[in-house]
Amino acid sequence: MNPIQSSLRVKSALPYWGVICCALFVTASEVLLKMGVDDTQDLHSAPSWAEFQGLVSGWIWAGILCYIISFVFWLKVLKILPLNIAFNLVNIEHIFVPLASYLFLGEMISPMRAVGIAIVLLGVLVIAESYCRVEERA
Repeated sequence: MNPIQSSLRVKSALPYWGVICCALFVTASEVLLKMGVDDTQDLHSAPSWAEFQGLVSGWIWAGILCYIISFVFWLKVLKILPLNIAFNLVNIEHIFVPLASYLFLGEMISPMRAVGIAIVLLGVLVIAESYCRVEERA
């Protein structure tokens, strides 16, 4: 493989790495926000409907930061991929969030949920594969 082909292969993989990074930061954000909410559930200094008491938690702020980082990756992905492909690929977060919830929060994954996760993974792979084929032909 010559350097030009290698450079093109790396460039074509960049949007997919961006999608993965976006989904991973969203996942981290969700886990951190859950940890923050759990950490502050006994505080009653503000009206409970507003959830302002959560803003005293470092976990909440870390979750907000992860959302911002995810947003930056998302904007970079949208510069390269069509929205209909990017939006479908970023659904990989529906795999990452339950797995992270299981690993870091001790939440259970029911057999039916595991089947749903497998179906989402299959859908993401089908979309990625079909888009890669179109890109190779172009």
